[in-house]
Amino acid sequence: MPILCGTDFSPAAGHALLAATEVARRAGRAVQVVCATGARLHAAAFPDTSQGAGGLAATRAERLAAEVARVRAAGVAADGDLDPRVAEDALVSRARSHDVPLVVLGAVGHSAIERLLLGSVAGRVAMSSPVPVLVVREGGAWERWRAGSAPLRVAVAFDSGTSARGALAWAGWLASLGNVQLTVCQVVHPAFENERLGASGPGAGIELFPATLDALTSELAARVAEVLPDAPVELQLEPNLGRIDSALIEFAHARHVDLLVVGSHQRHGFERLWEASVSRGVLHHAPMSVAVVPFA
Repeated sequence: MPILCGTDFSPAAGHALLAATEVARRAGRAVQVVCATGARLHAAAFPDTSQGAGGLAATRAERLAAEVARVRAAGVAADGDLDPRVAEDALVSRARSHDVPLVVLGAVGHSAIERLLLGSVAGRVAMSSPVPVLVVREGGAWERWRAGSAPLRVAVAFDSGTSARGALAWAGWLASLGNVQLTVCQVVHPAFENERLGASGPGAGIELFPATLDALTSELAARVAEVLPDAPVELQLEPNLGRIDSALIEFAHARHVDLLVVGSHQRHGFERLWEASVSRGVLHHAPMSVAVVPFA
């Protein structure tokens, strides 16, 4: 069950490989490094003509071998593969059929035109993969975690939904690998929660009353304990009147979080767009690494 790491040999992909290697080392897993060589129709209209097809293939093979060697140098078993499909097809297909526990990607790659027209590869993979997808934005936090000079600061977006429980369980697994500070954040609407819990009075629409805050904290603690009964977890309630994804990002940024974990239902059509709005918003706008965990 190797961890799957996609690469296009960009700096962002290098950060992803660093994260994948360290997670694999701590978890006792191997890493499979995949370079997808296929191009979507829009990207194919702007081909790289700097090298012939044979030269480009040879260069990719050499760079892939170097990436595999880099992982092995860290004491982690690894192999590599050049896949002729487009990136999201190659990675999602492998995740479905190869018993892969995790897909790791850089947040951006080389294909700026394709990203402009079709959105990021990381976003498409995260919204389609049957397994968790870790999208790495920078390598500093992962390097400090690898070196043991700082813990990995992880925040989980949580609510009463089933996808949030899956996200929390995955974050708990990551925390079990060691030196992880885990925070669970629930964004709440003051007016709704005050009314639900029978609190009323001036300001009920814009702030949590003390009794409401106490009750919500107890509810959150109980729900978290159902998933992670023994893990040391910090609980945080974030009152908010606007978008949930924006509130989560603001919280994570203020707390210097290295990784923000969100759940996703992986549904289709209009229902999928509605349910996935928080995870999509976080993935698109968060300045830190993001893990998207599908509802199993």
